[in-house]
Amino acid sequence: MSKFLKKAYPLLEGTVDLLGIDKNQLRKKMIDMSNKKTRSKQFHLKPNEILVLLPHCLQLQSCDIRITTNIYNCKRCKKCDIAEIVAVCEKYGVNVVVATGGTLARRAIVDIRPKGIIAVACERDLTSGIVDVGKMDVIGILNDRPNGPCIDTKVDIKKLEEAILFYLGGD
Repeated sequence: MSKFLKKAYPLLEGTVDLLGIDKNQLRKKMIDMSNKKTRSKQFHLKPNEILVLLPHCLQLQSCDIRITTNIYNCKRCKKCDIAEIVAVCEKYGVNVVVATGGTLARRAIVDIRPKGIIAVACERDLTSGIVDVGKMDVIGILNDRPNGPCIDTKVDIKKLEEAILFYLGGD
């Protein structure tokens, strides 16, 4: 997104709030615009140039194994989506990081220096991240929240794999 949008977005969100419009509708439109902008380009990235950023809430809260520092700590019990996500990321050799907030997400971007990002999160976090990374190419995938926000969320694995294939040039 442009520098203009980075400055204008908070004003836009405030205006929407004043008008009584659901902020998540604006956020979904922003995510959709970002996805369309990214998908209007052609990519042929190497696997190590792709970063999959995930929220920690994809892991079941009841799990004894914490994956926030290393997703590969997952024991792949398949009670949540983490095992499938790891399998897909390993299949294509792409980087995958669980970020518990914007600071860790930015750190992963600085460390890995991806040319394409696939971010999974809720409307608020995706929009914030897309605005934050500026001109970087991001495909945003909304997580499903059957138990409410930030509790045992899910992701459509097919959409994740499609996004990876798109960046690899296979879409």
